[in-house]
Amino acid sequence: MRLAAALLIVALLAGAASCGGGVETALEVSSVELDATPTAVPTQVSTAVPTQPSHTPPPTPSPTTGVPATAAPQATPEPTPTPDRSAEEFLASLADEFHFVLAEEFELLAEISEEWNPDAQISIAVVLPDETVHGYEDLESRISASAVKPLWAAAALEAAGVEAVRPFAYSALILSDNLAGGRLIDLAGGVDAVNAWTWNVARLDDTRLEAWRFQDPNRVAENFRPENPLGNRTTMADLALFFARIYKGELLGPDENAALQQWLLDTSHSLTSPRDLDGVLLDRLPPEVAEASLHKAGWLRPNCCPAEYRQMIDAGVIVLPDDSWFAMAIMSARGEFFDLTNQWVSLAACRIYAFVADDRDHFCGREGDGVHDPEIWPEAGTSTQ
Repeated sequence: MRLAAALLIVALLAGAASCGGGVETALEVSSVELDATPTAVPTQVSTAVPTQPSHTPPPTPSPTTGVPATAAPQATPEPTPTPDRSAEEFLASLADEFHFVLAEEFELLAEISEEWNPDAQISIAVVLPDETVHGYEDLESRISASAVKPLWAAAALEAAGVEAVRPFAYSALILSDNLAGGRLIDLAGGVDAVNAWTWNVARLDDTRLEAWRFQDPNRVAENFRPENPLGNRTTMADLALFFARIYKGELLGPDENAALQQWLLDTSHSLTSPRDLDGVLLDRLPPEVAEASLHKAGWLRPNCCPAEYRQMIDAGVIVLPDDSWFAMAIMSARGEFFDLTNQWVSLAACRIYAFVADDRDHFCGREGDGVHDPEIWPEAGTSTQ
């Protein structure tokens, strides 16, 4: 399994570094990849030691009288053996392979998006349990929509506790109700308190809540700019890191963390119709994987706002049958065909799962993929989720 192998490589690299006699080898397994174009892999030096020349002594000269003895031949100089690569260098090459092959998968997904929805913009982030980030445009700032409601719930849980949050959690996180989402912000102490928790506790520098004025026009940040009504922003890297840290239990107390994980586990794990939006990330995964995974989607449907703001974001933790896991966040925005936007996010999630889990038998494609169906969204949607 590639995920287990990748984590083993990271652990072994750490061990190799600790035994390096003070020599530090810098290895960037995965920095943020904005263009996902892999750099050239350094030429690997062979570890084989060259075969040594024979040292068989020269033949003894014949004792025949009067015949001079034949001079002993000069020995061929021995080549200098090529030094073996260090264990750290070897492990680094394996980690690079995982990174670069995943980057190639991201590039393929970008090509599919371009073919299906030429105007679409995409972002992908995959975060391993050690918080190694693999991404494609994963630091690009995006409109967050409802994908960040779990952050609001976490901030509210820390500020007010489980029982205060429970009455609004199902509506906000599972139904993605905007009024209930506003109450989570209120329980956290307001917009500025949510931002403080996001930056200082969750350590997500590129996520910001500017306003959520459903039923309350004053639910805005202190420095709110009315001319920027879509100032709620995040990145796919931040979303995936948030889910990884929540799943590891790093951000909340045990009771609060367990409650939040259960609410996110109760979200939809599949799509029952082409118009469904809240199970996109998990819909094409094997059922046993989807049922064990947790996520939250956020979307801007057709005609809820100008066409250039249409988007689908879905982020969560994918839990594999052996209890290993990884987090991912995927977004497609501004595509002309919203049905294909959602198809692509679902396909991308499935292909990434199949690669990381090394599930070679799982097929992600479906009949009708990439073919726009104008009957799915014939009328305007009016809800911003």
